[in-house]
Amino acid sequence: MGVSKISQSITPEMEKFDGIISELSRRGMVVLKNRPTRWGYVVDAVIPSARVVVLKMPDLCRHKVAMNTFQDMKNRLESDGYRVLIVPKIAMNDEQINVFCDRISVEPSLATT
Repeated sequence: MGVSKISQSITPEMEKFDGIISELSRRGMVVLKNRPTRWGYVVDAVIPSARVVVLKMPDLCRHKVAMNTFQDMKNRLESDGYRVLIVPKIAMNDEQINVFCDRISVEPSLATT
């Protein structure tokens, strides 16, 4: 019974995000999850070596406050020199996850340009 509760709590979005984090770790990148910012926001993942923040797309269509908060966080991170990548809401297969991760490992961060 405990196993079925655990498997039900794992959503396709969580699997997609975990797939991205696993792929980045497999590539040797250090990924810090659920990290607080100096403004009180918590970001989903940070790759310090690349100065990249990975955010899951929130359900913005239902809450205007969530959209404003998300935009504020994104703007503050970018102004501090982080490149912000947002995991799309759509389903992603393994190839799309690899392409998403390629953007992190190939594109230079704003701080180095």
